[in-house]
Amino acid sequence: MNALPHGLSVVMIAGNSEKYLSLVLRSLKVIASEFVLVDTGSTDGTVAIARKFGCRIFEFPWVDDFAKAKNFGIDRARFSWILNVDTDEVLYDKKAGETIIAALQERDARAYIVWLDNLFDSGAVESVKGLRLFRNDPAIRFSNPVHESIGESLYAHWPELVPRLLDVHFRHYGYLSLNATGKHHRNIQLMQKWVTAQPESIFANYKLGTTLCEAGQKSEALPYLEKTFDLFARSGDRGSYPFLGAFIDYYCALLVELGEGEKALRIREVAREW
Repeated sequence: MNALPHGLSVVMIAGNSEKYLSLVLRSLKVIASEFVLVDTGSTDGTVAIARKFGCRIFEFPWVDDFAKAKNFGIDRARFSWILNVDTDEVLYDKKAGETIIAALQERDARAYIVWLDNLFDSGAVESVKGLRLFRNDPAIRFSNPVHESIGESLYAHWPELVPRLLDVHFRHYGYLSLNATGKHHRNIQLMQKWVTAQPESIFANYKLGTTLCEAGQKSEALPYLEKTFDLFARSGDRGSYPFLGAFIDYYCALLVELGEGEKALRIREVAREW
């Protein structure tokens, strides 16, 4: 197999994504060797904007699976590194581009973590970490139909890997109320299918429970968070899950809110032994 030419393939999936697409593409055009845009059936100006920026555009029918769509795009990338971004995530610091270019020169690196700054109507900004920059290697692919991640494949092949966190921030507009309409409903449906297919998945139960909470369906969320706790209790490698602490805080806060404060205290006592 011939080595891929050095460079950065920016891979994204789109579906009626015209609102921020120009900003996203403009923010990355200096560092991108190519843009690979996977369109899942847009009826707005998405494709026209992508053509304007010289994107390589591929059609992919939506099959209720973000991982499959993203892997389809990665399979068509032509350069040695992949940057996966959503069509509402804008790189807003010019120095961040220089940081990315420098990171691509490190010979032994497999992947990097970047910051995603989630914007909310209140003006609050929640910064979370994401594995978004990685080598174009057939062993690295996304899994999970929603809240898709390369983490599973990355750590399956390189279990000792600790990706470096880059001082790179993307401004994410997806949590603003004017952009979130319908997303919770769509994601809940996808996650319910996911949990049905993989009922013992810690991550699937956790994400369905928290998303139901975010949608205001807190009583419906509780059984999935209870299942998450039970799965963690039976897990021999619970310490490998980076969201364990956040889950305990979230679960206990919900219990208190639903009038089960004593149960929350018991949960925390058990979790301290972990």
